[in-house]
Amino acid sequence: MNSVLLQPEIQLYIIDNLNEDPHALALKPSPFEGVSMPEIAAQIGARKRIRTKLPSLYNQPGVLFPPQLNLEQSSSEQTAAFKANLLKGSTLIDLTGGFGIDVMAFAEKFENVTYCEHNEELAEIAAHNFKTLGKENIEVYTGNGIDLIEGGRWDVIYCDPDRRTTAKRAYRLADCEPNIEQLEEKLLQHCDSLWIKAAPMLDIGQAKTSLKHLDKILVVAVKGEVKELLLCCKKVTMEVTECAINLFDDQVSKDKIHDVSDVVNYSTPLSYLYLAHGALMKLQAYSYIAEKYGVSKLAQSSHIFTSEQLKDFPGRRFGVKAIHDYNKRTMSSFKGQPCLVIAKNFPMNVAQLRQKWKLKDAGNDYLIFTTLHDGQKVVIEASQL
Repeated sequence: MNSVLLQPEIQLYIIDNLNEDPHALALKPSPFEGVSMPEIAAQIGARKRIRTKLPSLYNQPGVLFPPQLNLEQSSSEQTAAFKANLLKGSTLIDLTGGFGIDVMAFAEKFENVTYCEHNEELAEIAAHNFKTLGKENIEVYTGNGIDLIEGGRWDVIYCDPDRRTTAKRAYRLADCEPNIEQLEEKLLQHCDSLWIKAAPMLDIGQAKTSLKHLDKILVVAVKGEVKELLLCCKKVTMEVTECAINLFDDQVSKDKIHDVSDVVNYSTPLSYLYLAHGALMKLQAYSYIAEKYGVSKLAQSSHIFTSEQLKDFPGRRFGVKAIHDYNKRTMSSFKGQPCLVIAKNFPMNVAQLRQKWKLKDAGNDYLIFTTLHDGQKVVIEASQL
């Protein structure tokens, strides 16, 4: 960490140049001694990247930012705040603190928070930011957080295992660092609950098999897009509960998935169509969705729902305008037209359909390509409600 970046005139320069191109700035000579222009440009570029993810830090002077990879792995302020409200207790240790966004949110709810990070430069940046932002109840430990566990006890142990330990991005818990599968028993001896932030791509069935004390699974989406998979382990568990969370700017929707009849009604497209948000789809809660919201599926593998009456549904809603058989004659009438395309349970993907039928990616109307329960391939004209 180059402390020269903290000089008031340099911080003012960074804030004043947030609308400039960092790549172009990096080629210019530095107007300040002790710091290169690429270093300054990197700070400007980092602030531009976190504008929507970490809005409170965007124009906050005195905050330093780490390399791009560390920013990409960081939680958003929105998901961090959700977790802070979810976790309970007075003491918490984060074994893999990173840039520290989660830790700063936890510090708002817990009396004492311990931040651990083996990357010395990243830990130094985080410690500086904690002080700058007045987070006085965070203790910083530079080193392997696992080494700090022995002899201590916390209400909550939190861990976001590193998923970039090899040339390829890891998704299985056993392939991440630290290996929570191996450490689960040990960690639970030092806390009431162990919370793991896992890769959104992690197979939920694999998590259920590999974690012996799994108590909760929460799939967290932001405006329908899955961002985090949270796993909670406790010493004593009865059965694993699953929740689908969808965060909006000013509200949170929550579906606690419960056992329902495996029987799902199938229907041809009715007046309205529905696509469930990503968290529900990740949990494959198709029977739950159909029963809870009073909708039918178009086909077993389509994951498109329908109803005659408009429903209050957790996801996207569409009004059906027309239904066509998928064939050359039908598609010739749409060739060259502006439309938005959705393909579900269909032999061609969106890109292939656009290329084949010369569909322009524009407008407000949708063409939904899917296969019905009887195997019929259709094109549905619809508008999003």
